[in-house]
Amino acid sequence: MSYDPSRDPIKSVARGVTEGLLDWSKEQVRQLISKLRDKELAFIQDKKTIKRVKELYRSGELAIYKEYIKDEKMLFLLKMGLTLRSLEKGNEEERRGKLRTKIFNKYEIKGLHIAQFVENGILNRYIGILMEDIDSVDKFKKDIRNILENIEKHVLFVERIDTERGIIKQTVTMVHSHRPMIFVVSGISSAANIVRNCEGRLKELLVNYELEKISSERKENLFFKRIINVQ
Repeated sequence: MSYDPSRDPIKSVARGVTEGLLDWSKEQVRQLISKLRDKELAFIQDKKTIKRVKELYRSGELAIYKEYIKDEKMLFLLKMGLTLRSLEKGNEEERRGKLRTKIFNKYEIKGLHIAQFVENGILNRYIGILMEDIDSVDKFKKDIRNILENIEKHVLFVERIDTERGIIKQTVTMVHSHRPMIFVVSGISSAANIVRNCEGRLKELLVNYELEKISSERKENLFFKRIINVQ
């Protein structure tokens, strides 16, 4: 008995789905995308915050990230970071705190740190530093992906309960263990002052790194860039 591909039920279903999608109007496609987004954002459980996230889908900053980052989960966490920053700028601390908790509960500490990487303004400058010594677009994309996937080796996020002694010890240990090209110590709000107080001692200890700071009233980011000796 010969095999008739036209009678394959799986292929018939797949063909029917494909043909059905081709018949969809642009409006139907938009509605489907909207439903998928709503499902993706359901864990937030706050209509105003969800609305803010949707507004940021059209941001220029996100458009830049999409040029270099293709992983959908990673992009979603970057959107969460943009939302946290927007809530912070709007002095919506309660809503911001709740969103941080939701992100942590769903994506654990690594997911929250990736979001904070954007919230604290680190990713923008990190990309800028990489662009200063870019070899190829592929390597550039790989470097960005590497720091996001291994963020715990490249950034120390300081909390208000941390001590200066603990931060200094942890930073030195992490730098010596992983020898990153760039290591960032970041603090926001009350944690920013703790980071500022650690700056002098960290400069003394990290002798193979040069310091670049990005400071504001509420944020302190210390970028330690490894010094490359060219012989």
